Amino acid sequence: MTEIAVLGAGRIGSLHAENLLAHDPGLDLVIHDSDAAAGQALAGRLGARFVASAAEALAVRDAVVIATPSQTHPGLIAAGVERGLTVFCEKPIATTSDQALGVAELVRDAGGRVQVGFQRRCDPAYTRLRDAVSAGEAGDLLFVRTTAFDRDPPPAEFFALSGGFAADCVVHDLDAVPWLTGRRITQVYADGAVLTEGPYAEHDDHDVLTVLLTLEGGVRAVLTASRTQPHGYDHRVEVMGTKGALSAGLTPRTPLTPVEGTAPGEARAEPYDGFVDRFAEAYAAEMAAFVALCRDEGANPCPIGETLDAMRAVEATRRSLRTGQRVELAQDLSSNCLLPGGV
Repeated sequence: MTEIAVLGAGRIGSLHAENLLAHDPGLDLVIHDSDAAAGQALAGRLGARFVASAAEALAVRDAVVIATPSQTHPGLIAAGVERGLTVFCEKPIATTSDQALGVAELVRDAGGRVQVGFQRRCDPAYTRLRDAVSAGEAGDLLFVRTTAFDRDPPPAEFFALSGGFAADCVVHDLDAVPWLTGRRITQVYADGAVLTEGPYAEHDDHDVLTVLLTLEGGVRAVLTASRTQPHGYDHRVEVMGTKGALSAGLTPRTPLTPVEGTAPGEARAEPYDGFVDRFAEAYAAEMAAFVALCRDEGANPCPIGETLDAMRAVEATRRSLRTGQRVELAQDLSSNCLLPGGV
């Protein structure tokens, strides 16, 4: 029986635990959270075992899922790898690119396996889009556009530890665009604003953000993001090339109403409420892939080495926001050359 510990009983940790058991009800699941009441409640609901310390949780046989606050990720990844566990860690693996590089080097040197939680890589539509682009169905790429509109802003206490809009939200597209296109980011230019009420300014943050990327070969990508889309959660991507334009995430539930040909009051599908709703299939597939990785039955969809460039792009976005200048991404710390195989 495969034994997996889940560290963190919050919204995302609970979702991962539920998806693990939905995929394989026979898993031996161990739950830990520093909030004992939350951890015990989740364990009780799932019929799992609660343990009071992270050290006890890391004593499991096979694997660990890390869904704790970001600043704890480097130490827990290191502890899991040193014990020989297969590790899943929610993004980010660290709070700076230098720290992330150190974690990735440790994993490489230890021969560890770490899957990082960029769930778009497991979303069925995103993977079909990547396959189509790779097969040349879009032709020569010209342009990529992403939409990352959250329905509701996070609570006020979130901002102090979020690392900013680029780090907690746009990082998903900073990872997904190179992954979808097979082209690395070479330049970043970012612009942000505060257009709604909230504690954005006091945390040097924004509620609206636009990031212009230059990819290898000159292809442009525009990433658009908003903390507030009161009509529904809207996260999608479009790729345009010389043979066609393809999209992922544009569905009847997308909160976008065409003005042409739409009768007043025409019924529409219920819009997506949030990330758990929009990416439900992706999160389920992500845990299925992790179980397969634990059992040597499948490939790692998001190795730690492949996430370093997204971290560096986040820092380039922050720098561009501060300076108002375009930022070049030097390639001397390339995950491709530093960490062959992606770890």
